[in-house]
Amino acid sequence: MTTNVVVLSFAEESRAFQAFSELKQKSTDGAFSLVNAIVLTRKPDGELVSRDGWADGSSGDHVLTGTLLGSLIGLFMGPLGMLFGATTGALIGGSVSLDDAAGQSSLLDQMTHAIPAGITAVIATIEEGSPDAVDAIARSLDAVILRCPAEIVAAEVDATAKAQDAAAAVARKVLFEQHKAEWKAKLADWHQQAKVSAEELKSKIKKALQ
Repeated sequence: MTTNVVVLSFAEESRAFQAFSELKQKSTDGAFSLVNAIVLTRKPDGELVSRDGWADGSSGDHVLTGTLLGSLIGLFMGPLGMLFGATTGALIGGSVSLDDAAGQSSLLDQMTHAIPAGITAVIATIEEGSPDAVDAIARSLDAVILRCPAEIVAAEVDATAKAQDAAAAVARKVLFEQHKAEWKAKLADWHQQAKVSAEELKSKIKKALQ
């Protein structure tokens, strides 16, 4: 059995939910093993919206917490995903080009390009001995399917998360240096004001003693 992350993209939202249902049903039948899955829709502005999720017989977004799919969706729905989503929306619109997706440099880019604006997709972690059963679902519902090895997806998710953390650390350092310079200038002004106030106070005390 091979563990893959599979993206099924649909122009018709109803077919995405039908595929979501069939994946759960056929997993029970033993055609393959569905680990978890989520239904996402890409809005016109590039934002991804979660519609439903499933793992271990439970539904809801929370069931994906702590999983590879949960981490993947976290990246897609964060700032990086919004950036990619705006790009794919501008380039493709309401259609899916597997050639365009496959031409991207990384699996995460490929997955993002498989969900352009106006498209609803099912992303699932699946253990399968053969791709035939899932491919049959994709064909019957006219889906574009993208299959990625889970171990490579995990490596890219980890690398991307580390890159984001590093970028955030650099951004925090830049902000700190900016604020440090601002506070240094403010502190210098305060010292000057305190010095003037002290001189005025000394002058008043001197006049009072005369």
